[in-house]
Amino acid sequence: MAGATAAYIRTLRGGRSAEAVRVGVSKGVSMCLSVFIAMALSRLMEPEAYGTYLQVLYVYGTLLVLFSLGLPACYSYFLARTDAGEGRAVVTKLTVMSAAMGCVFSLTLFVLSDDIADLLGNAALGPCLRLFSAVPVAMMPVAGVEGVLVACRRSGQLAIYVCLSRLLTLLCVVGAARMCGGGPLAVTGAFAAASVASAVWGLWLSYRPFTGVAPSGSSPGYVDFLRFALPVFYAGIYSFVISSASQFFVSRYFGAGDFAVFANGFREMPLAVVVMSAVGAVLWPELSRLSMTDREECIGLWRRSVYKSAIVVWPVAVFCMFFAPEIMTAFFGESYRCGAVLFRLASLMCFVLVVPFFPLMTALGLSRGFARAHLLTAVAIVGLDCLAVKLFPSLTVIAAVSVTTRMLCVVSLLLMVSCATGLSAGRLLPLRLMWRLLWMSGLSCCAARAVTVFSGIENAPLTLAMALGVAVPAYLAIEWMARLYFPSARNGLR
Repeated sequence: MAGATAAYIRTLRGGRSAEAVRVGVSKGVSMCLSVFIAMALSRLMEPEAYGTYLQVLYVYGTLLVLFSLGLPACYSYFLARTDAGEGRAVVTKLTVMSAAMGCVFSLTLFVLSDDIADLLGNAALGPCLRLFSAVPVAMMPVAGVEGVLVACRRSGQLAIYVCLSRLLTLLCVVGAARMCGGGPLAVTGAFAAASVASAVWGLWLSYRPFTGVAPSGSSPGYVDFLRFALPVFYAGIYSFVISSASQFFVSRYFGAGDFAVFANGFREMPLAVVVMSAVGAVLWPELSRLSMTDREECIGLWRRSVYKSAIVVWPVAVFCMFFAPEIMTAFFGESYRCGAVLFRLASLMCFVLVVPFFPLMTALGLSRGFARAHLLTAVAIVGLDCLAVKLFPSLTVIAAVSVTTRMLCVVSLLLMVSCATGLSAGRLLPLRLMWRLLWMSGLSCCAARAVTVFSGIENAPLTLAMALGVAVPAYLAIEWMARLYFPSARNGLR
């Protein structure tokens, strides 16, 4: 028992870089497979049918935030603060709570499927939602598998689980689309079947870290979970309203075809999502622990994570803004080239996504402030989207409203953290080093664009390949030169 407990405690401490890399790789592979699914379905299905399938996932994602009650966030937080003997009890209690909410979710989705279809203006959506209603009861009990495996330093198992689960979904969904003529009902059924199979494996993995560990002590109770989860739940609802309100208005007032264009175009750069989700998953347990022992190191770790994330995300975000038309055409086909302006607007968000406010503010006891900021942002974006639909019915205007309001929300969160810690924005964020990343990325992409323009190549994949071949060496050369002229810049994170 003592040996198992010591091993368990060691898994919750120490360096996190390797964990972040493994989680990031798994999420990167998962994101790539998701993009492959979108690429394949965009070509195998008609825009109306593909839009209906995307609406199914949109409805699921919307209601998932409501019915999850913030419980997935509890796994990382409480496992980082409990010993080995209490870990299994924590997972069991949270699994029971999630399973109960999953049953309610599935029943609601089945009963209200036609009403939701009417709300979104797509009669074909109702049968797909009824078929999809088996997914919540299967997936919600394993919603915390990532939190469990990351908190217990088993990111290798998580990587295998995530990658194989997404690969199974890819094979099932694309196979159904090809064999059944691209019907949304068949594709939805294939997605549901893959989800159920993944859920069984995920539930088994959730208990693997506690094999051979005897129960000890008294674990947190259901009230403790709810007390922590509800502020997270409120913030999650507001965050989802912020990110999905635009999709609702497009689906409701523009139709399934335009919804498909909007969903493919107005998507955050996959790399940014991968990096930030991986960093957030790894940071949360560590910041939770450091906030009780060393607040200065807590802020320092967060600051270093921001810069390391920006090093990866910002150059790619700048490249995506320069070559958005070619990216949309190469990935989704010529009919989706019009979504380039939407992709550029979405790429703007990558510059602020590298700042993971949620794990830091939760660790510092600022979760209520985090929720209030997102509430105000959610109200603002819904109101502005209503005005946009009535006065300026354009996909571009709706996307611009979303980006502007979300950036203002990030500014408000930065001000909250600054007031709580007594540190200015310049001390919280490595602004000088981040500015260097921005202009170096811009110069390298300008060189790449100039070469592609003078070459006269019109094929989108070839243009992207040539652009990468120029931008990457140019960026490395500019970075090397910048280090020669500004050798002290490396000290900016100390």
